[in-house]
Amino acid sequence: MVNQDRGYKNLFSNKEMVRDLLVQFVDPEIVQELDLDLDSMVREHSDFVSDDLRERIDDVVWRVKLKDRTLYLCILVEFQSAEDKWMAVRLLTYVGLLYDDLIKRRLVDDEGLPPVLPVVVHTGTRRWNAPCALEALAAPVSSALSRYAPSLDYLLLDAAAYTDEELSGTDNLAALLFQMEKSRAPEELFKQLRRLDGVLRSGGSAHLRRAFSVFLTRVLVPRKTGLADLEETLDLVEVERMVVDRRPEWAEHLLKEGEERGMRLGEQRGMRLGEQRGLKLGEERGKLIGEEVAKRDNALRMLDKGFSIPVVAECVDLPEEEVRHLAESPRN
Repeated sequence: MVNQDRGYKNLFSNKEMVRDLLVQFVDPEIVQELDLDLDSMVREHSDFVSDDLRERIDDVVWRVKLKDRTLYLCILVEFQSAEDKWMAVRLLTYVGLLYDDLIKRRLVDDEGLPPVLPVVVHTGTRRWNAPCALEALAAPVSSALSRYAPSLDYLLLDAAAYTDEELSGTDNLAALLFQMEKSRAPEELFKQLRRLDGVLRSGGSAHLRRAFSVFLTRVLVPRKTGLADLEETLDLVEVERMVVDRRPEWAEHLLKEGEERGMRLGEQRGMRLGEQRGLKLGEERGKLIGEEVAKRDNALRMLDKGFSIPVVAECVDLPEEEVRHLAESPRN
């Protein structure tokens, strides 16, 4: 499977994706100053990044016209489910290395260093809570000393923070990407795939279609379904067909994953019971708890993926009435 962050990096190596990301999610006051004509946008190399820093971030650098100047747009992709508390520190290093490289290449004129917009794209399922300002990470000091402290803020684009209403009703490629990330049921994902296919057919480049094909078949769909050997295809509707044809494998993957989680939970509870009432009793009780937890966990996961109540009841061996109760119960 393609590295999660690397899959995103490939997408944002396309001008159309970068343009749509800026238009949809960046402050309009900034966007109106930019020349977002695709012919004027230039992908920059990032050879200046050290190997150590490269291991921790996946980056894409674009040069965009800003009125009579040049803006360097640095896009950092972060897939981790747990946010990186020290991202502002790493970005401070990153921007310093970028400036140093521009100076060495004699690309800094008498007007001074060009502006840099550091953007962190977070695609994990949990909200990003780490500080977006370097100042928030520093220990408090006197006002006299604080004036010498380094400063850096970055723009956070957190997929999990946007509502369905904020992302729907648009053909913006970046918004469609975030919608697919947030999709829970198969029908949601298929609907977005069809819309994306239509948008790319009407105006997307062959390179961008290829990037989406790789991302969907090697990153997004395998992560959501467990189907890790999908054939790459430039026809995105064909991706839907492949997933539908292998829906039983998808359900089996969800069941197996849920059983493993349930058994782990059961073993943990069983060990606690074993310490109190005897190891043998705890193991037996833990196994029973694990089986029950696994059934309910599998049922909830399959319901979230759009499977019907009768199908779920048959797959997880629970009464339909109990599955219906789970479907109607509020989720945490």
